[in-house]
Amino acid sequence: MKNIFLILISLLLFDSLQAQPPLGERIPEKMNLFIQKRMRMTGGEREAFGPVFARYQKEWRETMRKNREDRLLARQQLIELQIKYRKEFSPIVGENRVIQIYDLQEDFIRILRDVQQERNRDGRGPGKMGPPPPPRRF
Repeated sequence: MKNIFLILISLLLFDSLQAQPPLGERIPEKMNLFIQKRMRMTGGEREAFGPVFARYQKEWRETMRKNREDRLLARQQLIELQIKYRKEFSPIVGENRVIQIYDLQEDFIRILRDVQQERNRDGRGPGKMGPPPPPRRF
């Protein structure tokens, strides 16, 4: 009886772990929710904001990826991207609140970096699961 119970629990845990997307896929969604909460968006604003922000994030990541070597060009293109999306965000949240979206995006990235640096300092970063294994002898 205990064995069956343990097997069922193991299967449920394994299944729930499989259902979760990798962290890299959840970050854009978390950023979206972070901005919506901080701006205290209404239900209608959230509904309209989500798809537009997802497109903006996709273009933002692509711009960063393409211009990884040239930070000055990346900055210029990001500003152009923000100006382009200001026209799409403005009817959703109002002209005065659009800049807040970009500020909150920077805040989220800064918080994410701080958390990552803290994990790396504590030795809990990605791939840091204790000391390396001893060298293999053949």
